[in-house]
Amino acid sequence: HSLNRGVAREEQTTMLNITAATRLTRAVSGARSIAMLPAAGPGGRSSVSGIVATVFGATGFLGRYVVNNFGRIGSQVIVPFRGDEHAYRHLRPMADLGQMIFQDYSLMNEARLKELVKHSNVVVNLVGQHRETRHFSLDDVHMDGARLLARACRQAGVERLIHVSALNACEKSSSEFLRTKAYGEHAVRAEFPDATIIRPANMFGDEDRFLNQLATLRQQFHISMIFPNGGESTKQPVYVGDVARGIVAAARDATTRGKTLEFFGPKTYTMNKIMELVNTSTRRPHRVVPLPVPIPDEILYKFAKLTEMNPLWTHLCEEDMRRWRESDVVHSDTGRLEDLKITPTNMESLLVPILRRYRHYLTHNEAVE
Repeated sequence: HSLNRGVAREEQTTMLNITAATRLTRAVSGARSIAMLPAAGPGGRSSVSGIVATVFGATGFLGRYVVNNFGRIGSQVIVPFRGDEHAYRHLRPMADLGQMIFQDYSLMNEARLKELVKHSNVVVNLVGQHRETRHFSLDDVHMDGARLLARACRQAGVERLIHVSALNACEKSSSEFLRTKAYGEHAVRAEFPDATIIRPANMFGDEDRFLNQLATLRQQFHISMIFPNGGESTKQPVYVGDVARGIVAAARDATTRGKTLEFFGPKTYTMNKIMELVNTSTRRPHRVVPLPVPIPDEILYKFAKLTEMNPLWTHLCEEDMRRWRESDVVHSDTGRLEDLKITPTNMESLLVPILRRYRHYLTHNEAVE
């Protein structure tokens, strides 16, 4: 009996080796495509989706959701990172064991970028920053870095490049963030014409820098935030989970090649209305300072600029004010979340789960009618 079990085990091992060798031969002999690795399994965890994705900016707010969506369908994910192990350790459970690879990199090192994308058939660029730092300007990150990455993808023969920009990106915007995002789109198109460009609106979620930012400012200033344009600029916030699902869906949909997609939420709000909803959800009174005349936008920009001088207080900067000044504009010739069979989530349905932590302990468990 022991001999029979040993023979059976040896035959089973041989069959597994033959199957693995067959898959490897098919992958190597075939042309690089979205199915560079043959798909296997029922789909989801412990399956093989056929996607090998390098996700730049994976350690950021949107990045963790994108990595999770790739990992849950059985993809191999390469995660370039800056910093140390603490920057990416929260991503480890998001893919099957051995299917996520962490590599350090520098955005301005073109040779390193080529190394990180040469084995991938999908590359996603989520790299961005909301203000300049002592290490990188907005031009460095949104334009020059995007150009280098797109060039590396083209030279490596990458099949799909997904570049994440921003809604309202425009060369004539008063916001340097939005201007550099627009220039970055042109740079990517010049190097990789078939890239898919995604422009999300202001994203909300548990770790966002939108609703959490407004709640923090209300908590620290003890009054409702005063916005440029009298708070009448309109926004269509989009749930970060919907954006991540849209990115993965676009990567798997060949019809999105070379197109621009704009992701936004189902409802339009003024900035004043969003602030009022934040106050209601956090159970704080909607205190508005009565002013005889509106504060000029330039004064608000300078106030925000002054707050940037404190390196330990990063809740507000001039670029935030300038972006709040811009109303969301959606173009009729771009794709939507609905085109990818994704229904946008209503922001009001998630306000309490996101913002409950900003309540006073006496009102923490109260429901919002």
